[in-house]
Amino acid sequence: MDRIRRLPLPALLPIMFVVVGGLYFLIGLLTSPEETMPGRLVGTLVYAVIFSAGFSILIAVRRRKAGGAEAVTAMQRTIRTGKVPADADSATWIPELERYRVRYRRNRWVVPVMFVLFAALCVSLALSAGPVWWLFLVLFAGLCVYSGWETRRALRNLDASLEELRRRPITSAPAGSAPGTPQPTAGAAWTLPGDEAPRPDDAS
Repeated sequence: MDRIRRLPLPALLPIMFVVVGGLYFLIGLLTSPEETMPGRLVGTLVYAVIFSAGFSILIAVRRRKAGGAEAVTAMQRTIRTGKVPADADSATWIPELERYRVRYRRNRWVVPVMFVLFAALCVSLALSAGPVWWLFLVLFAGLCVYSGWETRRALRNLDASLEELRRRPITSAPAGSAPGTPQPTAGAAWTLPGDEAPRPDDAS
């Protein structure tokens, strides 16, 4: 998964297009077998294009804010494991991980609401359109259970990671320097009286 996250957008978009288009085509085949093949192919193409374009914009924005695809991959790994890289730039990571934490906190009420709404829809369609919707209800219930477990794990790891990052010195790297490069702190260097380097005026 980390290898896919690191892919450049020109390589990632075709994968997203094929996966999303294939899922949409398969779901349509199961739920609307009466639809003609040309209409199904056109609908799949339109849906896959819109979905891939929208997600490519979101991914590009996230990568730009985080400092690139490698940084996004490292942050996702930290959310999954709770381990912060030694070279993580606190000035960049703290606000980004705060945004992740807001989204995961929102999941605690969004996921149950979505489950209730989707469950009601599946039951209604299962009674009126066909029993295949019972299968979708079971699959969605499994996804919601996994999402709830992942949300708890992510929030726990995010809290620990943010606490560790705040204990580290926050450095502001100058333009052109690599993120996470330690910078000298103003006032940290000092000398004993008489050890100062001679000024040009003193040489005359």
